[in-house]
Amino acid sequence: MHVHHHTTLQSQGGTARVALNLMDWLSRQGVTSSHSFEIQDGADSGERLQPSAVAEHVRHSTNLPSSQIVVHLHGSGDWPTCLEGFAANPHGLVITLHDCRLLTGGCAYPLECGFWKTGCREACPQNLPAPAHHHQAVFRLLATLRPLLISPSAWLSRMVRESHPQAQIQTIPNAVPEKPGPLAIKSAAVKTAMKRELGIDVAGKVVLFVAHGGKQARYKGGHLWDRIWKHIKKGEPRAVALAVGGDALRRSGDFLELPYLDQEHLSRCMNAADVLVYPSLADNHPLIILEAMSRGLPCAAFASGGIPEQIIHEHSGLLAPLGDVNRLAASALNILRNPRLGNQLAKTAQDRFIRLFQMEHMGHRHLRLYADLPRF
Repeated sequence: MHVHHHTTLQSQGGTARVALNLMDWLSRQGVTSSHSFEIQDGADSGERLQPSAVAEHVRHSTNLPSSQIVVHLHGSGDWPTCLEGFAANPHGLVITLHDCRLLTGGCAYPLECGFWKTGCREACPQNLPAPAHHHQAVFRLLATLRPLLISPSAWLSRMVRESHPQAQIQTIPNAVPEKPGPLAIKSAAVKTAMKRELGIDVAGKVVLFVAHGGKQARYKGGHLWDRIWKHIKKGEPRAVALAVGGDALRRSGDFLELPYLDQEHLSRCMNAADVLVYPSLADNHPLIILEAMSRGLPCAAFASGGIPEQIIHEHSGLLAPLGDVNRLAASALNILRNPRLGNQLAKTAQDRFIRLFQMEHMGHRHLRLYADLPRF
């Protein structure tokens, strides 16, 4: 079996990371994989392709019969064009819905808009170009190709069943690679050492914000960071913020903005942090929360999308009603002011990660799914 993965971005963002992590896991099981992408954002390997070229590339690059090939699409900047290429041979086609673009007129998440249920219109609340055409084209292609769909969250699986009741959909939660050796709550010594390495007062209470796009990431609530931070800083004068994911290095008092970081440098920020604050307004099954869970970092987040499937309120983290900035800030302050609570939430979250969200769980479920696909 050979599995070809296709993503929009080459390596940045959660979607690309899920695909690359899955490829790494498959390779350790002896399954060969290849990767193509549409937008280059680093020096990682893979083949840069236009959406129209993906199907043709798979047919001619592997030198294998179609019965031995699985095509796993994780994203595209032009879903209708990408899917059209598989019309002649849809067998062995798997699509993971990392967001809602296959259900809508092209938006990643419809937010309050309900047109995805009845058919998108040209007057799009998010001002997308030709949303009705996109919605109709994708709907037709999904009905024709009948790929096997995967959703990382039951939340999005329910949306699929509502809009495409005949679709084959399975829920396979995301996962992140665990660190070598037994997982454990990071010690105070590790946190102190990392604060010193980052130039932060060891008595400071570190609040971590993360979103690909920084303050411009509206789906992820980046535009709310300043408001949340104002509440936190007022309640905890020793608080220091690390806000990761923007396009430049900036500082305003104790609020430090950092550009997009690779995993090694992001891990350092997480090891220094006392709480992850994640005000995402729409999300599927975010990796940053899984990483926090795996590292023993307590999290306060909005109860949006599939996040309540990761965080159980007052058990493995704290959830606030969607959009309630005051409640979310109060949750973060509760963790900062009560180290015992933070440690308990972190321990329970880490136990939940071990049981549900390790790569072994995700990888084996994909492997079984690939093996059961009809291929001709």
